[in-house]
Amino acid sequence: MKIEDILSDLIKINTIDDLENRKIIDYLEDYLKNIGFKTEYKTKCLVMSIGENPILSFVGHTDVVSVSNDWKYPPFELTQEDDKLIGRGVSDMKGGIAAFLYVLKQIDLKKLKRGIRVCFTYDEENGFEGIKELITKKIDFCEYSIIGEPTNNYPCIGSKGLLEYELIFKGTAVHSSKPIPNESSNENSILFLNELLKLNELFQKEQCSLFEIPFNTINVGVINGGTNICTTSDYTRVLLGFRITKNSQDIEFIKDYVDKLINKYPKVEYKILNEIKPFYNEDLIVKFYEDISNKNRKPFFGVSEASFIDNNRLILGPGPVTAHENDEFILKSSLIETIDIYKKIIERICM
Repeated sequence: MKIEDILSDLIKINTIDDLENRKIIDYLEDYLKNIGFKTEYKTKCLVMSIGENPILSFVGHTDVVSVSNDWKYPPFELTQEDDKLIGRGVSDMKGGIAAFLYVLKQIDLKKLKRGIRVCFTYDEENGFEGIKELITKKIDFCEYSIIGEPTNNYPCIGSKGLLEYELIFKGTAVHSSKPIPNESSNENSILFLNELLKLNELFQKEQCSLFEIPFNTINVGVINGGTNICTTSDYTRVLLGFRITKNSQDIEFIKDYVDKLINKYPKVEYKILNEIKPFYNEDLIVKFYEDISNKNRKPFFGVSEASFIDNNRLILGPGPVTAHENDEFILKSSLIETIDIYKKIIERICM
């Protein structure tokens, strides 16, 4: 079986919002059973292993994002044009999954000195429910993990942290010609955010050169409130998120800052949507990853399932990084490089 065949099989399965989750999980289970893996856990997730005392895990999410009407190519068929392999999910992250599956048939699994575990998840693109399920079930991700996200084969060994809030400001709706002081939910949300954004000045004083954007950042993603221009607002919803560099203690500082600020506004309810610590893996094997990829280590551009796993984590997969784009693609030449890198990692750690 060629690598294109495996990738084509995966792309054909529509896993937008996990639509055909059962179909892809069954496909993966059948493939791995045929080469000797045993099923350890199966729901919308799948965990299988081979060999004694597994030391290396591969972690991959099977869901993909939605498709717009602007695609030139059929999104659920693998199309090859010269060096391009095109289809929804080829980059994020069925290319990485296909590469690892292919490698497992290229090595003599009977020669493993330490075993391999594979962990396939769902809902990575929305709420990380799959990886959270596996953590709740106390799945062992082993001493080392590969997360097959698209990195253009750069060994990504870290990621910023994430702290996300939903805030609900409540007020009183009256005619705008007779406003009640401090009772406009929109005005209170603006005053709150104006004070909160002062953190940007503080963040930029403490920089971390590991990251392309070397300081903590704030994003106000959603502000939604009010009904019309002549009525004061009684309800405003704000979604905001912080990206945190290397210092996990910054999360507690931000939470304390937000709590103190919220106390100034009695009609505010809030909840934390996500709280994910930053990490940066400096294990000695990182130099090996650099040598076999011929690329320097760097952090991953976003938050991935690696952020939930507390071990020696490597995020690496084929490129270029076209995740979530129309006519998503990777280069076959890059996919071949990924296969070679995965093979060398297995040989180094497991054999």
